[in-house]
Amino acid sequence: MLSELFLMATLGTEPDSLRYNGRMGELEVSPPKLVDPGINVDGLLDEQAWTTAAILGGFTQYVPVEGVEPSEATEIRVFYTDEAIYFGIRAYDSDPGEILARFGERDRVTYNDDWVRIILDTFDDRRQAYAFAINPLGLQSDGLIVEGGTSGFGGRSGGGGGGRSGGGGGGGSFGGRVFQVDFNPDFIWDSEGIVDREGWTGEIRIPYVSLRFREIPEQAWGIQVTREVKRTRFRQSWAPLTKDISSSLGQSGRLVGLQEIQPRRLIELNPVATGVRTGTNTTGAFLKNDPDGEFGFNTRIGVTQNMVLDGTYNPDFSQIEADVSQITVNERFALFFPEKRPFFLNGTEIFNTPQRLVYTRQIVDPIGGLKLTGKLGNFNIGYIGALDDSPSSIMEGSGRARFNMLRARGDIGTGSTIGVLYTGRDMTDGSGAFNRVVSGDMRLLLGGRYALTTQVAGSVDRSDMDSQSTEFSPLIMASIDRSGREFTWNATFTDIHPDFRARSGFITRAGDTQVDARMTLNLFGPAGAILERTSITASTENFFDHNEFWSGSGPFEHELQIMPSFTFRGGRTLTFMIRNGYFRFQPERYANYATLDEDGSQSPFLAPGALKNLKAFMVFPRLRITNKFSLNGMYIARETAIFSEASRGFELQARPEIQWSPTDRLELSIDHTFSRISRSPSKSQAVVLNKIYSTVHITNIKAQYLFSRALMARMILQYDLDNREALKDPTTGQQLAIFGQPQGPRSNGEFQGQFLLQYEPSPGTIFYIGFSRLMQGERSYRISRMNPVEEGLFLKLSYLFRI
Repeated sequence: MLSELFLMATLGTEPDSLRYNGRMGELEVSPPKLVDPGINVDGLLDEQAWTTAAILGGFTQYVPVEGVEPSEATEIRVFYTDEAIYFGIRAYDSDPGEILARFGERDRVTYNDDWVRIILDTFDDRRQAYAFAINPLGLQSDGLIVEGGTSGFGGRSGGGGGGRSGGGGGGGSFGGRVFQVDFNPDFIWDSEGIVDREGWTGEIRIPYVSLRFREIPEQAWGIQVTREVKRTRFRQSWAPLTKDISSSLGQSGRLVGLQEIQPRRLIELNPVATGVRTGTNTTGAFLKNDPDGEFGFNTRIGVTQNMVLDGTYNPDFSQIEADVSQITVNERFALFFPEKRPFFLNGTEIFNTPQRLVYTRQIVDPIGGLKLTGKLGNFNIGYIGALDDSPSSIMEGSGRARFNMLRARGDIGTGSTIGVLYTGRDMTDGSGAFNRVVSGDMRLLLGGRYALTTQVAGSVDRSDMDSQSTEFSPLIMASIDRSGREFTWNATFTDIHPDFRARSGFITRAGDTQVDARMTLNLFGPAGAILERTSITASTENFFDHNEFWSGSGPFEHELQIMPSFTFRGGRTLTFMIRNGYFRFQPERYANYATLDEDGSQSPFLAPGALKNLKAFMVFPRLRITNKFSLNGMYIARETAIFSEASRGFELQARPEIQWSPTDRLELSIDHTFSRISRSPSKSQAVVLNKIYSTVHITNIKAQYLFSRALMARMILQYDLDNREALKDPTTGQQLAIFGQPQGPRSNGEFQGQFLLQYEPSPGTIFYIGFSRLMQGERSYRISRMNPVEEGLFLKLSYLFRI
């Protein structure tokens, strides 16, 4: 007891030479190197070694009010050894009873809880950094931050307010892409936290084998520390952050004088065993197949200290959570679904480019694959190669597809980058089908506030042996952004040739030229105000036909939007959008349409001209009612084009979402999407059509319980009910046919249920058993009116050996 009291006293009496006040500009930190610190990572900070650590204090608030002293004090202690770097967290809180700390899934704890994040730029290049965060219980969230980068092609990325994609309290997005974390990589490190009478404390140990850095006698790393108090949504940082500088990592401090630490060559072996018993309904009778088991193997080898080779054979790519349904009734383009397979997620942030030319879900059923990622000098290098066993309807092949993707991105100047990319997709069935894409991109920081992003790409494509390959078809993109606290703007130009094809990527609008602009004005209330921020955004989006644009014609689609947004105390937001639009139907897109005459013959379909003054009003609430209950949503009333029959429509759409955490281990969520599109008759219409065109209901229910950090149970129920009337000529009311086939009414009901029990003590070591069933039938919430289509009982066992 006396030793503990002595330690508590000495924790507050360190010499000034060990204290670094970020608010006072003391951003060059010299942490001590210890030989045997004797740290037991339990979150208590009760070892003698912490009294000799360097202390980072003097934090500054950056959300909602920038540049002021934070409401709660924070201190971070740091030292290092030959094997690892250690951080101790003392997060003071004036009301410890209101600290938000729950047991949650890895990488999600920062979305709902208080957190502290350590950001390490181990190459000190202000372009990319590791992010390690814990909540007050020590639960982990980790990932990578790429300066100016996109969120990747995976499913776990966050900025500053909500789900895994494009949001999340763990990210910290304010006025742009500031510390947007790609949560897909998982690293092995130790952490623990504990809540006490003064707030909470935490301990973090990060072994060097989980990091990449230079092999030099003396290291200098960039460092930043951020914290969020979730109940107020106030965020603070050790090195002061301002929106008036476009580079977030460029505002970090530095750890200097790191002596004689060596990067470790990583060797990981990961055998995987899977078993499954499926059932299908293909002949009108539901049949259960015999159990089937497979063995796969994954490996990671450090080729050098900074280059890692990943290999996989017969990988298990079963997804333990189904894709969330999206509305497809009035959708013209393919919908994006995030990647969820670990082999394609870890270390692949290097493949992100302004236009999504790498989308690994194009690799449907890989037999095996190789991946090489790392850094050579000033260049980040990446390669993915895979053999896909799934026939490709896209390229009209019947055999396997071979994928090769090569990426290099170099550092230029201060915080700027330049990169090249090659992707190839070849059918191996002798058809001669292939796709090649080459690309170059650049991001330049200009004058602190401005960032210029450009990309030029081209493709050559051949669909089968009998066809000629297309000529080199270009893609051009340029964007300029101005960052700022009160005023930001962006302008983007994208032009994609009609014959451009990226069959290893995800490009939805080939043949379009897009010109966009956006500006935002932010007004901030004083510290402690109920209304913390008012934002007004004006934007315009314009789509041109590629050929018409270069001949001087106007857009076929145009939108002008005004979006006022209000942020209230506690992070509650209310956003409105008012829109006016224009859409011109393009006759060539309806060349395969025909009108069914009364005698059964077909007449050419004449698409109408243009729809003007397409008005819309939208509301987006994000309301935290209590610390355990929140209500979010999106509510839309808009005039819209009904694309499948070239008519004018009016849509009502509601997407309420409820999140409830009744205990610190149980999470419940339910969201429902309702969409109803009604036909809006024009003055020239000869007959009155059935007013309702389509109705959609999509309901998702999710329950998740954490027995411990490693053991979790999850249940997901999903309903997808939709119906659409027969397609009609908006002028005559007669039924439409496409490729000679009458387009009659459509009604469908679908239910999918999943249950999962998962044990994951660390990344790569996992056991889970689950059951899923897909049912289809009448458009009804009554399961008894649906028939089973697919089901599966599955289990997986894998263990990660790290050498």
